[in-house]
Amino acid sequence: MDYKKTFIELAIEKNALKFGSFKLKSERISPYFFNSGVFSDGKSLSIISNLFIELINQENLKFTNIFGPAYKGIPLASALSAFMSANDDHITNFIYDRKDQKLHGEKGDIVGTFRSGNTLIVDDVITAGTAIKNTLTKLEKYNLQIDTLLVLLDRQEKGSSNISASEEIKKDFNIQVHSLINIKDIIEFVTNTSEFNEFKDSIIQYKEKYGS
Repeated sequence: MDYKKTFIELAIEKNALKFGSFKLKSERISPYFFNSGVFSDGKSLSIISNLFIELINQENLKFTNIFGPAYKGIPLASALSAFMSANDDHITNFIYDRKDQKLHGEKGDIVGTFRSGNTLIVDDVITAGTAIKNTLTKLEKYNLQIDTLLVLLDRQEKGSSNISASEEIKKDFNIQVHSLINIKDIIEFVTNTSEFNEFKDSIIQYKEKYGS
């Protein structure tokens, strides 16, 4: 789909997606690395929001709240909420969390107010699923209706079992995971792009070793 190619090209242009050899937090050596923190300009966030909306419309997702987990989910969720309001007249509440609970002033670990209705979680990447599981556990006390996680990249790697982290999230929390791109899309892109074709075999081998 066009939004996949558009996002991969944007990610490469901004150095958010790099190819080579990278040691991850998991101690795995990955042939590619993704860092959404470099999407720090308004144009990139506008493009990403527009691509997210394509995916939202394609999957017919309905929601009244957009939640961005700290830290990298915050600008993505904020930009998407503003973009939808300005371009689609779709008014949503934007909420995010703090890593540490605030004990003075506006106390608590959540900033913003949830309206009744469905809450969409927007984040940058899902790998082992640890971060999103922690987020969902934190949100349990708010008794929210959450059925979808939207991410830029699904690495499609195994979680704590033999299935992917995305499949674990669906199984354990009944939440669907939708992504702009996944590792299969990256493999397809490097296969069809001569400039990056040299990385195809190493990415395929990585997927065979760690993918679900």
